[in-house]
Amino acid sequence: MLASAGDGYISGEHISKTLNISRTAVWKRIAALKKEGYLIEATTRKGYRLLSRETCYGKSGIQSLLRTEYLGRELHFRQSVESTNNVMKALANAGAPHGTVVIANEQTKGRGRLGREWASTADKGIWMSVLLRPDIHPSRVQSITLAAAVAVCRAIEPVLAEKPGIKWPNDILVAGRKACGILTELSAEVEKVAWVIVGMGLNTHFKPDDFPEELRSKATSLSQHLVRGAVLDRTWLAAEILNQFEPVYEGFVRNGPEAMLAEWKERSVTLGKRVELIHGQETVPALALDVGEDGRLVVQLEDGSTREVFSGEISLRYE
Repeated sequence: MLASAGDGYISGEHISKTLNISRTAVWKRIAALKKEGYLIEATTRKGYRLLSRETCYGKSGIQSLLRTEYLGRELHFRQSVESTNNVMKALANAGAPHGTVVIANEQTKGRGRLGREWASTADKGIWMSVLLRPDIHPSRVQSITLAAAVAVCRAIEPVLAEKPGIKWPNDILVAGRKACGILTELSAEVEKVAWVIVGMGLNTHFKPDDFPEELRSKATSLSQHLVRGAVLDRTWLAAEILNQFEPVYEGFVRNGPEAMLAEWKERSVTLGKRVELIHGQETVPALALDVGEDGRLVVQLEDGSTREVFSGEISLRYE
């Protein structure tokens, strides 16, 4: 409402009547917006006005840009947490609804696959977890990771000078270097999924020197690859990832993985490549052939036999 008023004022009475809340409730919400970083002027007998149209990175700004039915409609924003996935696990076990989202400005103990540390510096990226409660068999959950990768690519591609690619199972690459990782965790019984948490870590504003020296040749950030004239807005981007994820996920759950997999394969930088499967101390050379409907990678070994690989079993390295 404040944004729609432009440079003009909007009275507290008008807000109160329009939203059917008390004047005290209006004041509390204005105070909450100010706490998020919005510059709001309050003037007696005139009301409130927004001094800057810039959308702040926080709950209100992100939700104002959502086009979703349920993703992010319950959203928890934190300035700093150890891990958004850990916060979400507590919420999931307490009964949080399908589509709940946790976003943090900083993670102090961010994690990637196989327990690896993920740098999650304040103001430098989007650190997000999404709670899903799908009515699917646990064996199909890995495909949700692929769906999330497709959604992230759709969201970031318009601002990039080159097309992002997906490295199986969970990395988004820009110019051959990792810009985003996806970590999917679940709680399930033998035949039924209780919840799935999809954690996404997207580097947006890192400069090359912000990465540890050993990662500079492997990691990158969206800000280093923007199309000329593009503005990198984390608020818009976080909302757009959710806007893209919901239809991709819904298509997968309702109609099966075919359409999502077709797009994933079109964006893949893994299929058709020589790779090394790394399991503990064992390294096995192979050719990446395909990805199955359950999200497993189909590889051809040197003896000509094929093998299906689950993401939790191995790491992947290009030869």
